Amino acid sequence: MMHYRKATVDDIPEMVRLRIMFLTEVTQQNDAGAEIAQGLELYFTRHLPDGDYVNWLALDDEVIVSTGGICFYTIPPNFANTTGDRAYILNVYTLPAYRLRGISKQLFGLLMQEATDRNVTQISLHTTADGMGLYEQFGFTPTENEMVWGRHI
Repeated sequence: MMHYRKATVDDIPEMVRLRIMFLTEVTQQNDAGAEIAQGLELYFTRHLPDGDYVNWLALDDEVIVSTGGICFYTIPPNFANTTGDRAYILNVYTLPAYRLRGISKQLFGLLMQEATDRNVTQISLHTTADGMGLYEQFGFTPTENEMVWGRHI
């Protein structure tokens, strides 16, 4: 039976594994997993207990089949965001055998509730073509104004 819960530090090894699977699928590279595993473990170990990173999991019995994370941060306030509180949703990933069952939609709703509970009014994310329809259901619209600096995917 499918159930949902927040990740704990005990889930970090599986979160690392699923994040690498996600990145491998999205980037179609599989040569950097070992390089980033330690960094992912350190990130999750630091930020999960602090609460500035929250990860929701979907489990089929006790097997994690889907994951989604949200990072909370603050920028200087501006006219569109008078508190400066923001969130970034990432790593919404479902194992291929479990896709098209509404699991990601359920997880995404839980991530959005996390943001709502913290009164966050600005949330961003990156998406693949496959994920765009899901995010549009929650009111996200694509923009073309993002720029990056340095090494990136």
